[in-house]
Amino acid sequence: MQEIIVAVVVLCASVAVFRRYAPKSLRRLARISAVRLATALAMPALAARIAQQAEAGASCGDGCGSCGNCSTATSPKSSATGVISVEALKRTIPR
Repeated sequence: MQEIIVAVVVLCASVAVFRRYAPKSLRRLARISAVRLATALAMPALAARIAQQAEAGASCGDGCGSCGNCSTATSPKSSATGVISVEALKRTIPR
């Protein structure tokens, strides 16, 4: 029983690492394979859920600029968040 629990924990950890660090093309291929497998096993609700996650769009883990949540100079959010300049920081440092 202990070996089964260890195997499940290792499997979950490897899936988490794969989802985080695998290249986008490999993740897309795995997602397509999972949809096909779920469809073949007569699980249309699971297949639809996996396909829906693929269409959800970019997330913060997809790379810089994909979610629009970073405050770069070209980002429209940078003016709303109040960017502090280097000179302003230098003026506030106690001497």
